[in-house]
Amino acid sequence: MTDDTKQALEAIEPIAKALNIHVLADDKFLYLNGQAIGIGCNSTWATVNEFIGYAFCTTWLKDKCVRIPDYLKERIKRYWFTPEQMEQVILAEGGEYRV
Repeated sequence: MTDDTKQALEAIEPIAKALNIHVLADDKFLYLNGQAIGIGCNSTWATVNEFIGYAFCTTWLKDKCVRIPDYLKERIKRYWFTPEQMEQVILAEGGEYRV
């Protein structure tokens, strides 16, 4: 894990705890309630922004009668990985994919 990721986690953890979002990270991904988000070359700021986007989409929007344009949701979810994509990443690195 990079120093930027460590700093981002320090900033994220209190908010994540309050919002009941489980946070993990490694050198390539930020995992928020199991959702993998690519952070491979992110700065601290960029990683925090990925967290804010996730919290906005999964917490705030879920509880509001608000609609945002699809292009904005797509922009927020740009680096979110599906299970199929995660399998491809892991297999490409010579690992073993486990569900």
